[in-house]
Amino acid sequence: MRDPRDLYTFEDAEVLAAVPREDLTLVHALPGMVDAGNACRIAATYLRDELRHLPLVTFDIDELLDYRGSRPQAVFDGVSYRSVDIPSLRLSLMYDEADRPFLFLDGPEPDLQWQRLSQALIDLVEYFGVRRVVGMQAVPMAVPHTRPIGLFAHANDPSLLERTELQPPEGSVPPEDEAEIVVPAGFGSLLEVELGHAGHAAMGYAAQVPHYLTRTDFPAAALALLRRVSGAAELDLPLVTLGDLTDAAGTALEGTLSQNGEVRQIVAALEEQYDAAREEDESSIATAMDLPTAEELGDRFERFLADRDGEGPESPTRS
Repeated sequence: MRDPRDLYTFEDAEVLAAVPREDLTLVHALPGMVDAGNACRIAATYLRDELRHLPLVTFDIDELLDYRGSRPQAVFDGVSYRSVDIPSLRLSLMYDEADRPFLFLDGPEPDLQWQRLSQALIDLVEYFGVRRVVGMQAVPMAVPHTRPIGLFAHANDPSLLERTELQPPEGSVPPEDEAEIVVPAGFGSLLEVELGHAGHAAMGYAAQVPHYLTRTDFPAAALALLRRVSGAAELDLPLVTLGDLTDAAGTALEGTLSQNGEVRQIVAALEEQYDAAREEDESSIATAMDLPTAEELGDRFERFLADRDGEGPESPTRS
């Protein structure tokens, strides 16, 4: 294997010097072939728009992507090609709303050199003294959008997960010889495994997106992911504004679905199936439910009251 360190370049010496070398969390969002509801893309874009960040490391994307399989977008004005949008894979130093630093890795899931890139990231985890890696993912599921969003929790060390995430309902654990399932791997799966082999803690969440919304922007799933990441990484991530966007998208979605009887029937059937499964505790996979925090509910209720009084909020409430 070629030297994994040749895959990346440090951006700026001053930024590099500003990175604390202990007690850091690395959060990653690497959407690939499956990013149901574009949840990871929405979450990553939202964090970059809302939080202060500085470029830290860039990766050699030409070594990692197959452009024929995932072609970049070109802008053509009728006469000339004005630009070609080559994607980037980057590691940033980011600050949460309490000005706590963390590392944020985002960009497309690599097509090539998974093992080499995972070793490069392990090298960076060790270089920066990262104590925990937390990933985001979104997968299509046969669930209704009218119920709380479920998230699959996973970790290379079970002690990283909360009790409710770690243990499925009593009596629902499959026999030992059936406890493992085989699923298509993403790069995040390999990274979590390799980090574990190297003695580093890694975990993640996969939001369950209604299968009929897989190709539609579904910000509710991005909000669910950021809620969980915020808690797991002990970060103060901005949630209120994304909650407002989620409400607006939900209202628009209901308006669209109200005009489609066939989809309404599908949703109703999924609701019935979902409610029956919850009552019988049939799920055998560790699942966390997405519920707003008390602080988030308070912030949004204050904004609601301000709107009722004709005084719109000047800016998102920050802790």
